[in-house]
Amino acid sequence: MIENLIHKIENELDQLSVEEKNELLRKIRDNIDDIDKQLVHLISRRTLFSVMIGRVKRSMNLPTYNPQREKQISEKISSYVEEPLRKEAVIRIYERILDESRAIQREESDKGNIFKISKHKMKAGINKLLSRKELFTVVIFFFFVLAVLLYTFFTPNYYKGNSPITIVVKKGEPFSEIVNDLYSKKIISGKTNFKIAAFLLGAERRIRPARYYIRNGLSYVGLVDYMMNGNADYLKTFLILDGSDLSSIASRLQSEVLIDSSSIMKLCKDKNFIASLGLHSSSLIGYMLPEKYDIYERSSPREALNVIYSGFKNFMVDSLKDRADEIGLTIPQVVTLASIVEGETKNQSEMPLIASVYLNRLRIGMMLQADPTVEFLQRGKWKRLSYNDLKINSPYNTYKHSGLPPGPINNPGRKAILSVLYPAKTNYLYFVANGKGSHNFSSNYNEHLKNVDQYKQWINSQK
Repeated sequence: MIENLIHKIENELDQLSVEEKNELLRKIRDNIDDIDKQLVHLISRRTLFSVMIGRVKRSMNLPTYNPQREKQISEKISSYVEEPLRKEAVIRIYERILDESRAIQREESDKGNIFKISKHKMKAGINKLLSRKELFTVVIFFFFVLAVLLYTFFTPNYYKGNSPITIVVKKGEPFSEIVNDLYSKKIISGKTNFKIAAFLLGAERRIRPARYYIRNGLSYVGLVDYMMNGNADYLKTFLILDGSDLSSIASRLQSEVLIDSSSIMKLCKDKNFIASLGLHSSSLIGYMLPEKYDIYERSSPREALNVIYSGFKNFMVDSLKDRADEIGLTIPQVVTLASIVEGETKNQSEMPLIASVYLNRLRIGMMLQADPTVEFLQRGKWKRLSYNDLKINSPYNTYKHSGLPPGPINNPGRKAILSVLYPAKTNYLYFVANGKGSHNFSSNYNEHLKNVDQYKQWINSQK
């Protein structure tokens, strides 16, 4: 209403008739009367507080007049000034209010407590600001709005079909897409109501990637609360470390992603499943590329292993397959040799050199004699190899059998695989640890024996 009055005065005043201008005056004066009513009420309340201050001062034998305090009031009031009032005008008005407050305090001091202070006088006095009819209207409107909110956001929503319905929230999925999915599956009947409930509960950025199992009959508020705090299968980041074996991966999948380890182990050796991935192997070992994977809790073993194998599949692009052809190796042979390189060292800068040693040996038909292939036969129980261990009759024992073992002995990382595909150009045939976290390389046996002797001396010095 005020906006209409302002608009007419600013834009239509010259076009108004005398009757319209008189009507405009009446409406403006009505507004002024309402404001005056509120002003008198507020000034009265202020004066009551002033009376209370006077009584406290008398009890402390303090003077009624305090010029410092009145100066502070004037400074504060000046900061509240709004147009069209000016600072000087406001100060003059408040000087008069302060004069009256001091006069009432003095009268109280001279005649005793002549004003009765009661709790109802200190209240906001809403009954003075609103008529009974207006107050009744406000109350009715309040309860109407409350009823609408309760009905809209707390009434159960029912969908057709079996309960629960699964909703999958992906990593980085926008909130709007989550709402669209809920709506398309008829879990919610209105997008806007759900968005409002989510906004009020601060859920727009708090819904985590997960599989949610939404039972029938949830209200909008109940659904939002469930998707923030409910029991769901959350998306976990699972890290496979370089050189991991099957048992350690299966064990960690159970502890971190709640997938049965024995089922993982069984499926990793299932020929039909492995063939469905397009692999010609007796096991998935070697093809579980070490990196981070996003896996939902309680996923089926098949789903989890499909996610993990996708890492290797995406890594082994056509250019790498072409490179394997160039050096005369199949992809299984590349992975198998990379797993041996991975088993020999964690020093990635040395991997191309170690790969060159083994490739040089394969080229001349020399046995690989790789300790990691014998350690693989120890079934996870690492120990220092003895001469008896080197006599184990197994195709994985590269001390007894020429060429590569039948398959990978661990899951090699990217660096180990690339080191086999792009080895250093050397004529090295031997290497031995030097006790400093790396190896000494040699191209003939006599030089190798010297390096071995140096390593033994280092071991003895440590004792």
